[in-house]
Amino acid sequence: MEPTSQIELLGLVAYGSLAAFERTAQASAAATSIDDKLVLARIAAQRFTHLGRLETELARRGSTLKAAMEAFVAPIDSFNQHTEPRTWGEVLVKLCIIGGLVQDFADEISGHLDAGLREILTGSIDDGELASEPGQMLARALQEDPEQQGRLALFGRRMLGEALSQAQRVAAARADLTGLLTGLAQDGGDDLAAISHLMSRLAAAHATRMESLGLA
Repeated sequence: MEPTSQIELLGLVAYGSLAAFERTAQASAAATSIDDKLVLARIAAQRFTHLGRLETELARRGSTLKAAMEAFVAPIDSFNQHTEPRTWGEVLVKLCIIGGLVQDFADEISGHLDAGLREILTGSIDDGELASEPGQMLARALQEDPEQQGRLALFGRRMLGEALSQAQRVAAARADLTGLLTGLAQDGGDDLAAISHLMSRLAAAHATRMESLGLA
């Protein structure tokens, strides 16, 4: 059996991938143009493929998708329940913000992972050439209805607050995983301080992304 922290990381990424698949498939169903439906359906299909690769990797490491994901069902589901989009603009903001936060998170922790785990992580969140499409859809939506900008900006800020809140709960409950993500499993140090610094960097990157989306 692999170290618990590595199984937990794969479980976190796996349930995140399942949630991302569901979110993107729902967005495809809600889209009003055929072009947008097709693009979002392709992104959803990619994310489901990522889930299959994670299942294979977990089996290789002596675990299963269900066992590895179970610990992360409650925090991720809670996040989604508290950030349920009510409009097409909010659907697009959620796609953009979550995609960005996941990428920022991966960038932050990748230096603390061994090469094999790092490759699995980056491959599991890569939307390839389709990654920029939700942002382009959001730009068009804002151009068509500029008055929604303030409401969508507020929604984006609320999403960050909820994401960081759930992340802190996971960090507090999963000491081994926290040590892996911060590099303290090898180096020693203050987990709480390291997580606090990580959250601050994620918040700063989020602010930059919001500005680039026209939601500052």
